[in-house]
Amino acid sequence: MTSSQFAPREARDYHAAMRVAAVLGALLAAAACLPAGSSARAAEPESVPLRLDEAIELALRYNETPRIGAARVERVRALRDVVVAELWPALNAGATATRRANEVTRQVGDETITIQARNAYSGVATLDSVLFDAQTLTRIKAADQDVVAQQESSLDADRLLAFDVADVYFAVLSAQKLAEAATRRLEVAQATVDDARARFEAGLASRNEVTRIELEQATAQLALTQAESTVVKATLRLEYLLGVPVDRPLVEPPAAPPETRTMEELDRLAAETRPDLKAWQALAEGSRLRARAERQGFIPDLGFLGTARLTNESGLSGNDTDWNLAATLGWSIFDRGRTARAATYDAQRSVDLYQAAALRRQIGNELRVAQQDLVTAQASYEQAEVQVRVARQNEEEVAERFANGLATALEQADANVSLFEAEAGLARQGFERWLAEQALQRALGTWPLGRENWE
Repeated sequence: MTSSQFAPREARDYHAAMRVAAVLGALLAAAACLPAGSSARAAEPESVPLRLDEAIELALRYNETPRIGAARVERVRALRDVVVAELWPALNAGATATRRANEVTRQVGDETITIQARNAYSGVATLDSVLFDAQTLTRIKAADQDVVAQQESSLDADRLLAFDVADVYFAVLSAQKLAEAATRRLEVAQATVDDARARFEAGLASRNEVTRIELEQATAQLALTQAESTVVKATLRLEYLLGVPVDRPLVEPPAAPPETRTMEELDRLAAETRPDLKAWQALAEGSRLRARAERQGFIPDLGFLGTARLTNESGLSGNDTDWNLAATLGWSIFDRGRTARAATYDAQRSVDLYQAAALRRQIGNELRVAQQDLVTAQASYEQAEVQVRVARQNEEEVAERFANGLATALEQADANVSLFEAEAGLARQGFERWLAEQALQRALGTWPLGRENWE
């Protein structure tokens, strides 16, 4: 058998192998594309910035503070249900089985009546209900005020958590700006060191100049390390408040509009919106109602009592079943403890009112201090912007002169340091301005950015 006889089979095997290789290649290419596409899709959400309103929503969802507040509200509501339960009817039932040594009977005419059976069974059911109780009705109103007070307190805790999140959120942004400025400072310092060394080798600069530039490079590296550490610590603090990892970039929130309302309008708005002030007012009202309830003890209580009995010892009556209905009316004519308890609630009401008054004065002071801090912070921020503009212009001019050999490396380093310090100052003043804006909103009783902007 010659080789020409094998040619057709070899050709067929070759083409089949090529088709299999082509199919496998296509499958491998598709498999290689799948992880890249899936990873791109998975990475896409991470590239979406985390806005401040989203951060607040995450904190309200995963932080323990809202859950604690909700649990406290549920506890107060349960205590109110305990008071309401005093008006609900009470149904009780009982049964008795008795075994006696002998049966007791009596002969009445021609009939023998069992007075006490040897095996006796009986059952009784009672229904006791309050139809009217002035004290309990007033205590229910007082318990309603307790629920309102706890709801406002829990709401205020959530609000303060939102402000804590906003402050730390902006602290992260400020730290990132500082780190960016430190990075630019280090880059310029490194380039200046290279140029200074080249000039030293060419005999155009002294060794002392190179040494000082290298010192500036080390200082810039230290500043960058510290700035990056600040970013990490601020991010960890933000993650603690949110209750979830922060793996998305942050975006600077919109600037708050300038405050144009008068101080009288701000005082009135704070008195209407501060949840903690509402909580003290509700507690004072609850104490007043409890004192009133104690003084209502002389008002008679109207009740209802029903009883049903079943027994196998009918006795002389001949009835195995019996029932009765009764209306009850009771007075508490004198109760010395009632007067003392009313005095206790009156004193507690005075404490609550004094607390509310002190908080109202504190709110007024917070508003005025926050407004003054905001004016100062705004002026400081504007001055910092001017310093950055001047420092950047100076750095650009010195850099151009240095590139043309008209400025020394020390002048370049000094201009770089001045620009970094100005940018760092601008980041700090921006953070201070944000804190002043939020302090005013916090004192007003509103939410960061205005709750309607993110809810």
